[in-house]
Amino acid sequence: MYIRMLVQMAVAFYTVRVVLNVLGTDNYGIYNVVAGVIVFFTFLNTGLTSATKRYVTSEIAKGTEESGIHVFNTCVIAHILIAGIILLFAETVGVWLVNHVLNIPPDRLSAANWVFQLSIFSALVGIMQSPLDATIVAYERMNIYAYFSIVDVVLKLSIVFALKFIEGDKLIIYSLLLFGTFFIMFLVNSFYCHHTLPICKWRYKKDKKLLKEIFKFMSWSLLGQLAVVGTTQGVSMLINVYFNVAVNAAMGISSQVINNVNKFVTNFQVAFNPQIIKSYTNKDYDYLQKLIIRSSKISSYLIILFLVPLLFETNKVLTLWLGHYPTFTVEFCLLTIFSIYIEACGAPLWMLQYAQTNIKKYQITISSVFVSIFFISWILLAIAGTGIPPYYVIVVRIIVFVVLLLIRLKFANKLLRELKISTWLYEVLLKGVLIIAISSVITGFIAYKVILPDPLHVVIISILSLIITIPTIFFIGFNKSERVFIQNFIINKINRK
Repeated sequence: MYIRMLVQMAVAFYTVRVVLNVLGTDNYGIYNVVAGVIVFFTFLNTGLTSATKRYVTSEIAKGTEESGIHVFNTCVIAHILIAGIILLFAETVGVWLVNHVLNIPPDRLSAANWVFQLSIFSALVGIMQSPLDATIVAYERMNIYAYFSIVDVVLKLSIVFALKFIEGDKLIIYSLLLFGTFFIMFLVNSFYCHHTLPICKWRYKKDKKLLKEIFKFMSWSLLGQLAVVGTTQGVSMLINVYFNVAVNAAMGISSQVINNVNKFVTNFQVAFNPQIIKSYTNKDYDYLQKLIIRSSKISSYLIILFLVPLLFETNKVLTLWLGHYPTFTVEFCLLTIFSIYIEACGAPLWMLQYAQTNIKKYQITISSVFVSIFFISWILLAIAGTGIPPYYVIVVRIIVFVVLLLIRLKFANKLLRELKISTWLYEVLLKGVLIIAISSVITGFIAYKVILPDPLHVVIISILSLIITIPTIFFIGFNKSERVFIQNFIINKINRK
């Protein structure tokens, strides 16, 4: 999984640079804001994907192969229904948003519509692939998951090379080639799942009760996803309305940087998510509370490894990577990585909620708080307008994320009494803040004292940051038993070699 992530990160950083140079700042901004409209509509699928993961994983843990086939087929039918609903909304409300609401230059409106239509088809293919991905993860076939991701990255790298040489409207060509990548990966996943995973067989038997139960779970999960996607894309549109597409480009670039950093954490979370569902289903609560605390810690530590050097080297990294980049990109990057750090700490807490079926109260509470990001940002921009920097919307997000973290912790304690709030706060939050403080002070002192050319400076400071942060995590972040486990794990790996 981590080899996969290194390949993905290297390719992603290279592709963003080339795509930005080939498309130009305005076209890149148009792509991000137009494709973002589709992301808004696909929140329906995100909610259903969460339900699929929960029901398929739980059935593998406690059911039979036949019951697993039945659940999988019901989930596929649910995805087909959702694909139809998304297509309807995208071709009506979505087309209106692109043509009458978004701030797109008139001479690029035709290209924007092409991008939008191709993004719709890409989204529909992604929806149909979701139950396949969920089943691969539920079986914990992480090596296959990684291999397919690497193939996907190689295809997208090929797109970048092709984009340089194909004549025509680069924005439309880029969107068309991306759609081709989505379709090829869907075919590859379908072939593997059908021939390898026992429950991925088409034997559909009508089951209104199960379908209704899945949609009920999805509807409450959907509320949370609607709040997340609606707020994220809503804030992006606010930036577009109050500023311009160049600021959207800055947000898009920062999102690319942070998303690739965040993938290191989500890779780890993909691995422990089935464990949380299975241990809750099997009522192994002692193991579950240890799993949640350790998963929260490691998730946050993986972000810290990137956060510390980026605090001092973001400007140089962006310059080396892109050459020229839009104004406010540095601020967007730094603030967004802090928000991701907070989310990484709390990810196992919301995964615990999704291990059960009754998520109504949790989703209403969380969604109500999350959506305040959009309204507070709107009020802030309406009052101050362009008199404040656009990255203040990320400051609002960070504050709300802290509140959400505390709420999730309270819900987790109610569901799993073995999970003590004070223990989690000490083991995860307090230790994490202490690690950031110690590592940042030492790394920052070295960064300002060492004078080197930019490329060498970035490399040296990044290496020194790891040398400082990793031991700090080991001795402060982990308790004695965890340190012994890590030491024995490393010794065993060395002895095997």
